[in-house]
Amino acid sequence: MADEKKRILFVDDEPRVLEALRDLLRRYRNKWDMVFVTSGEQALVETERSHFDVVVSDMRMPKMDGAELLHRLQKTKPHIVRIVLSGYSELEAAMRAVPVAHQFLAKPIEPRKLESVIERACNLQALLQNEEIRSLASKLNNLPSVPKLYADLNRILASEKASTEQVARLVEQDPAMCAKILQLVNSSFFGFPQKIKSVRSAIAYIGTNMLKNLALSAGIFRPGEAHAPSAAFLEALQAHSMFVAALSTKLLQEKDDLKVEDAFIAGILHDLGKLVLAVELREEYALLLKDDQDAKFSISEAERQVFRVSHAEIGAYVIGIWGLPYPIVEAVAYHHSPSLIAPEGRGLLDAVFIADCLFYETSGQNPAKAEFYSNQLDAYLEAMNGKGFYPTWKGLADQIATAITP
Repeated sequence: MADEKKRILFVDDEPRVLEALRDLLRRYRNKWDMVFVTSGEQALVETERSHFDVVVSDMRMPKMDGAELLHRLQKTKPHIVRIVLSGYSELEAAMRAVPVAHQFLAKPIEPRKLESVIERACNLQALLQNEEIRSLASKLNNLPSVPKLYADLNRILASEKASTEQVARLVEQDPAMCAKILQLVNSSFFGFPQKIKSVRSAIAYIGTNMLKNLALSAGIFRPGEAHAPSAAFLEALQAHSMFVAALSTKLLQEKDDLKVEDAFIAGILHDLGKLVLAVELREEYALLLKDDQDAKFSISEAERQVFRVSHAEIGAYVIGIWGLPYPIVEAVAYHHSPSLIAPEGRGLLDAVFIADCLFYETSGQNPAKAEFYSNQLDAYLEAMNGKGFYPTWKGLADQIATAITP
């Protein structure tokens, strides 16, 4: 039922910590059912006994620590949002949880901050109603990168002379790498006072040595493998995402310089859900893509017919539970249906939608899709009285297409 309380499980081996959490969160007992346990073993018993939406676990616990608990829950209860709540001194231990934790929070934590993270996780579950797909998305450790970009990154990181600029220039080209690095740097565990929306800023903050440790010991990046989507699929997705990121940035530079970083990240991540589907439902999605080639409608419509959800909601859910800023999550979620959002404050979403449509018009790769998206864009521009901007936007799209074509 829509009005059922969300169930939250807190795990910490220190009874005093749990008692303090119980007192701090007392005000939320009317909207959450909260259960407090003192070990990973007890947590597994509770999750077998009843449904939970979110688990918040300490890292250092005897017998079964937080990393092992979250690893097990990832396999047995993948729909649960997995959050680490731990101390700054436990960074080394927390590294083991990097592949399986959705978010990291640092002790001590303000109740409002904890409430915000948990509420957001619960609201995102409502965005992705299909629990089977939500479980597939939630159990992801990481996503495959374009093989050449992955090889180039490893080569650069192996060099003692690797610079932040070199690494950032490479990482920001790949949707999977980009999403993962922003997930980690925006976790409270690193203690940054505000959301970081630029890959360059993220890598500058954590440094190339920390990135090397994360890449090697925690395996935050993943190459295209035998069971992963084809290199051709990954390269095509990367090229499309780079075009949308570049054009979204140009479009917003005309309106709001403060949102330029958001525009690039929203553009590079807008089709991340396609990558999730191609990894987790490889054969079914490959068939859907083949059938969709000459269809005069959006791929998202075909996805909803088959999976009851589209790549837009899936991508938004993943980056949402990974803690990326809400405007970016919203732009990813509605980039095929911007009219569902009120016009005020929709600049970022408009930019991604327009750039996505103009890709098909500009690339010349698929006449059927080009016609469909051209009609979509015409209708949208007419509704927002923006037809006069089209020649300028198309000119920018042509410039970007020329610049990024090998």
